Amino acid sequence: MRGATRQIQITVRANNQPALLSKLIASVVSCGAEVLVASSHWDGSGTVVRLVTQDAARTGRALTAAGFECDVDFVVLVEVPDGPGALAILVERLRIAGINVLLSYAFRSDNHRSYIVLKTSEDDRAIYLLEVDALIHQLAGAHCEHTAVNDGDVEVSPAMQTA
Repeated sequence: MRGATRQIQITVRANNQPALLSKLIASVVSCGAEVLVASSHWDGSGTVVRLVTQDAARTGRALTAAGFECDVDFVVLVEVPDGPGALAILVERLRIAGINVLLSYAFRSDNHRSYIVLKTSEDDRAIYLLEVDALIHQLAGAHCEHTAVNDGDVEVSPAMQTA
């Protein structure tokens, strides 16, 4: 995991009109804010699109100017290594800490970055726990690199020699 941050998620509904979906996408592209995460699903009455962009305010203004009604909510955005299982691992870590995950989805971008979006019962605490977890893994990785064996030579500390 590379870090967890608080972001704004924009939710837009395109009510069963295919032209609205293409207009929504064109509006987002035209505003110039990079889309970090996108998710869409059908809710029975239309397509629901969720977006996290580099500039939520600019994206929201562009969508509003195009005639869309936007709902916004804070979410936790986590950049993770590309690979299977990251979402399940994060959800389990939060569950163990007593934090409920209310919404989650994953997204892999064209630039080989992978993100997970979480809406939890305690977003601030979730960010804190995920950041501490990332720091622990970074320190453990640095420790492993520091103590790696070079060319087959093994250094034995004085404490190990007396054991």
